[in-house]
Amino acid sequence: MHHMISTFSAAAALSSRAHGLAPPRASPRATVRLASTLFDDVPVTPLYRAPGSAFQGMPSTPGWESGRLDELTDWATSDRANRPVMCEYRSEGGWLWSKWRGTVLQMVLVPVLASMSLTVSTDILAHAFSAADWSLFGVPPAEDALISQLRGLATLWEYQLTLTIFVLTFFTQQAYAHYRSVYFCARAIQGRINDVCLLLAVGATRGEVEGATSTYSDDGAALVELCARLIRLCHTFFWATTPTTSDGVGDGGLVDGDGPTDLEPSERVQAGPELLSPQGLRSLVAAGQLTANERTALLKTGLPPSQYWCVLLEWVGQYALEGVDHAALRDSPGFEERLLRELTQIRAEMFSIGDFQAGRMPLAYVQLVQVLVDSLVIIAPVALYAKLGALSIPLCGLLTLFFKGLLELSKSFLDPFGNEGFPGQNIRVDVLVSELNFGAQSRWSAAGAVLPERDRDGPRPLDTVLEYCSAWPDDPGCEADAVAATGDG
Repeated sequence: MHHMISTFSAAAALSSRAHGLAPPRASPRATVRLASTLFDDVPVTPLYRAPGSAFQGMPSTPGWESGRLDELTDWATSDRANRPVMCEYRSEGGWLWSKWRGTVLQMVLVPVLASMSLTVSTDILAHAFSAADWSLFGVPPAEDALISQLRGLATLWEYQLTLTIFVLTFFTQQAYAHYRSVYFCARAIQGRINDVCLLLAVGATRGEVEGATSTYSDDGAALVELCARLIRLCHTFFWATTPTTSDGVGDGGLVDGDGPTDLEPSERVQAGPELLSPQGLRSLVAAGQLTANERTALLKTGLPPSQYWCVLLEWVGQYALEGVDHAALRDSPGFEERLLRELTQIRAEMFSIGDFQAGRMPLAYVQLVQVLVDSLVIIAPVALYAKLGALSIPLCGLLTLFFKGLLELSKSFLDPFGNEGFPGQNIRVDVLVSELNFGAQSRWSAAGAVLPERDRDGPRPLDTVLEYCSAWPDDPGCEADAVAATGDG
């Protein structure tokens, strides 16, 4: 809900600017150019606002610790993932049986023990109040009056069992579909940002040929580096504002396995509010990830920190269009349209993360499944005792494990960032950030920085080099190729 309020507040502010109206509590501003430092006449957004203001989302007073900002800066700039993006598995049955953390065994241990305890109590009471006698592990006599009444309840329970199986199976399927949608949406964000970086690297103007290769022009190289840095920070800021307990900071960066113990909820601190505070932005400036002018511009937009990623995304588009106008990017047919389409697609995918969370499942549906499963598990010890006797004790434990386990697992799928459930099922945001940092910062800009000159006849096997060089004696590479082909040193 907080994410939605922040989004709507930002949308309202942006809409008012689009219609020439001043945003709440902000004085009229003069012309502001992103590439300049003309911000003297724009009021600075205060760090703290009164509750309920139009600028909700500004971080509260952070609990600063020694080295905390360095840790957050490392998190924002890391380009190496230290764990999988989600809890992975191995296919060996023995390995799967040995796991505990993040599994249904951990989720439903208490309900399983409670169900078995209730079955033990049922066994004790049945022996105490029944007129008939039977052995400890024997089946109660059907002609006993008490047992006969319990058999009637067993028939009702079997009807509910059929309904619960059908509803719970469909519910689990829909919950897992939600989890996959969120996961692939997160991957789509990475993909679209990589597309933008690829387009910028391909479209950057080339410099003079140096030997057998060419590189970016000075303006093209500066633009590629600038836009890659800003769109990478846009991605980092977006995940910093997404509520999660698996960001590599709040969860302690736990890796898969049963050795580490999860941090208590009171010990989990989300990275976003601290990283996007004025102090956090200053640490990014010190790390060379933001310029002082960019930090000032972010603070003076009047937008809450949850919307900083929107600002950076728009800057990328503005700088790219400016690059086309100033010949830093090649103005080819369809290039601008394609680049702007990818930027708007990034915006759409990022907004979809919040949309998925807001509309994950109606309350009435989840409540119905909860009531069905809970009532089935609670009635099971009494309903099954008439047919199984003391053998219903382990059976009720298994039924609770399966039905309550599927329910809790489904609810964990509906919470892919672990704000309510168990961290074992979470999508790990720090891994997404690290993967994209490498792709946006290094992969495409480095790949486009060196462009080899085209050979006239394509690749040439070494055994034909001498024939080629006799036909093309002016080729500067012939002398080296001839030495390699003949082995003469």
